[in-house]
Amino acid sequence: PAVVARWRARLAAIAAEAETGGARGADRTSDPAATALDEATSLALLADFDIPVVPHALAGSREEALAAAARLGFPLVLKTAAAGIAHKSDVGGVVLGLADADALAAAYDAMAARLGPRVLVARMVTGPRVEMLVGLTRDPDFGPLVLVGAGGVHAEILRDVVVAKPPFDAAYARRLVDRLRLRPLLDGVRGAPPADVDALATALARFSQMVVSVADVVGDMDVNPLLSGADGVLAVDALLVIRPLSPPRTGD
Repeated sequence: PAVVARWRARLAAIAAEAETGGARGADRTSDPAATALDEATSLALLADFDIPVVPHALAGSREEALAAAARLGFPLVLKTAAAGIAHKSDVGGVVLGLADADALAAAYDAMAARLGPRVLVARMVTGPRVEMLVGLTRDPDFGPLVLVGAGGVHAEILRDVVVAKPPFDAAYARRLVDRLRLRPLLDGVRGAPPADVDALATALARFSQMVVSVADVVGDMDVNPLLSGADGVLAVDALLVIRPLSPPRTGD
């Protein structure tokens, strides 16, 4: 399909630029051989593979942030989009629950003063939802693998994760979800409505198909959280890491 060809070309170009240190729209990570795409680009990749993403917009000034807010509607979340910041919450780069233009303007001014003017404005997702994680990792023997598990701030603590070889269909994705310890949460607890597990399984299957389509031009990827609720799923944050296409030169 055209979307696969377009993204393969785009990611390959970024990877090639990364090898010469000139990648645009990407940031160096702690691994000198890896380059992380910004959040907006990572979300765009998911959206093009029909994985629902939170409505959002990039802005480079207070005026652009307010214009984005007018299109998206309140309440909103403001995130830094400064280069080189993979974990935004750790540096105070996320402000939740902005209810009006005055609150957004004040949050923007404070964030821009500390972290720079480039931000991402996103619609605040409300209502009961289960925070999931889906990701791409690599195994030296098995190649690309999909991770599915508990997401949000508890992902590293709970370590409730299953692993599968892509691609797989929605029926298999549902069986993966059924293996998680958090599975009862998706049925609704303490008055919360049950999540749309079919929509979750479909999104996971599409992610696995995306992984196969671009696996040879990317390193790994995290979508965390992928929010699962009664009205479907939404990817709220994503990080895609590209690695060089060829081994680094060690000299002649």
